Amino acid sequence: TTEGYEQHGYDGEDFLSLDLKTLTWVAPVHQAFTIKLRLDHDTAYNQYLKNYYTKECVDWLKKYL
Repeated sequence: TTEGYEQHGYDGEDFLSLDLKTLTWVAPVHQAFTIKLRLDHDTAYNQYLKNYYTKECVDWLKKYL
């Protein structure tokens, strides 16, 4: 299985990641919660990211690697 993900870190710690199954952002630290709420609202962008990481990016990798 090949799939992608979006995850951000800060100072060596997990900060924010996108759950591609639910299309919601996960904020493991309270400092990321405000950003999580803002990103959860942008459903079109989250759907774009899901398509990018599960289809488009994977197709490019298979083609060029």
